[in-house]
Amino acid sequence: MSINRRQFMKGAFAAGVAGTAGMLGAGSAFSAVHNPVGEAQAELFGKFKGNVVLLPSKYGGYVQAMDLSVPETLAWYSYGLHGIDMPIPHHIASMPSADPYKGFDFYQTMQPPASPYVNENSPEWRNRGDFKMFKMRYDGSGKQNSITVVNDIGETTGMSLGVHVSIGVGENANKYVAFADGQKDMVLITDLGDNPKIVKAFRADYDPVARQLNISHIFPDATTGKFDYVGRKGMKTTHEAMLGEELMPADPTAVFVDAFTWHPTLPFGAILIRRLGCCAIIDTRTWEVVALLSTAKGSPDNFPLVKQTGFTWTFAVPSVLTPLHEAGFITSGEYFVACNNVLQNNIAVYRSTDENPNKWKKETFVEGFGTKYLPLHMGNVPDSRFVYFTMWARKPNNGYICKVDAKTWQVVAKWDTGPDPHTCDCTVDGKYMTTVYSGHQAGQSGLVVINVETDKIEARLPCPGGMHDHVVVPDSWEGLKFSRSTSV
Repeated sequence: MSINRRQFMKGAFAAGVAGTAGMLGAGSAFSAVHNPVGEAQAELFGKFKGNVVLLPSKYGGYVQAMDLSVPETLAWYSYGLHGIDMPIPHHIASMPSADPYKGFDFYQTMQPPASPYVNENSPEWRNRGDFKMFKMRYDGSGKQNSITVVNDIGETTGMSLGVHVSIGVGENANKYVAFADGQKDMVLITDLGDNPKIVKAFRADYDPVARQLNISHIFPDATTGKFDYVGRKGMKTTHEAMLGEELMPADPTAVFVDAFTWHPTLPFGAILIRRLGCCAIIDTRTWEVVALLSTAKGSPDNFPLVKQTGFTWTFAVPSVLTPLHEAGFITSGEYFVACNNVLQNNIAVYRSTDENPNKWKKETFVEGFGTKYLPLHMGNVPDSRFVYFTMWARKPNNGYICKVDAKTWQVVAKWDTGPDPHTCDCTVDGKYMTTVYSGHQAGQSGLVVINVETDKIEARLPCPGGMHDHVVVPDSWEGLKFSRSTSV
């Protein structure tokens, strides 16, 4: 029997489709969410189902959304597409989503490279990069996943800040997002809309002669409705302070504001002030500064308010025993913890349940880190049994992650996950702690998954580009309480 070319091609195509369907089965790689059934790694990673991890590459200039259960990158976005010359994606926070595979919104900050990177790695980057805050959107509803920019918040509000971002929870849930920056010593609170509205803004300034800290409300231009702090405008210092630089700032008024963290049950937030080792507690009903916690061992529980003049609160800061870096609340809100470092390497533990923050008292300190390891970031679990901390160390030391019992406040486990460890964030079921290390922006880097119960490292994944931060997309507003909200 003879057949012509057209009949042959039709038959071959049909056979190929049938054969391909048999090989692909239900786990087709051509779907937007891959099903890894039948693949060798499926048994190992399947237990992480429901966890999508956002990983911004600080030196790579992009952000990726990773499905931890496959594992694979669902989508990624290069911030160079937004016209930024050498973007430095810095910190990140995600809105909750009941189905992160379908979609979610998140926030990304970025900063210009400047001196710390010039001195250590890349002098050709000195005048590149920019301060940016983006509202981003992951869309997994179609056949092709995507990440897009929803809003350039700096351009919309007139204020661009480049360090931590955190989303309100508890009494502030579904209302606000906060941005902070230590080169400008400012905090901006906006609503969560796609075209965000300014809610409140703060600036902190130190008076080295009077030894006083002034925290002020600042306001946008009445005509434009915007600030005039886009890009590098408003900088006190040319770069974000490196650890230890708190002791010798180029601008004597600088205090290196680092973040705004939210109380999970009470209407308060905390402005973290690195240089002075203190945290300003804000009443989020009125946006008034109601207390200034002094976190060092040997210092009073809080610094006294000297006066309030209009929208400026002045506190006496007669001495500083140590700077701090990060601070935040545990998931229950029972404790506020602060990572003191440089001069004192310890973690202050305040009881934070009183409705008057001036009555919050230091109950204990987590200690024993010596002079080599500096407490840096913290991560929560849903039931508040443990708190995880990053113990950072300068090259050539690796640093490590430690697990602290929140009843005894003793270190109960340690992991040398890799050089230059950074943030910790829990999976949505509370069973695993994820953490990243960046190899000082040039060497080994990856994502590590630790079993909360057994302390076993369950997985290690490569993450090129030096992840300085990461976040697991929370599944609810309650889940956000142990994500990038209460702690950073």
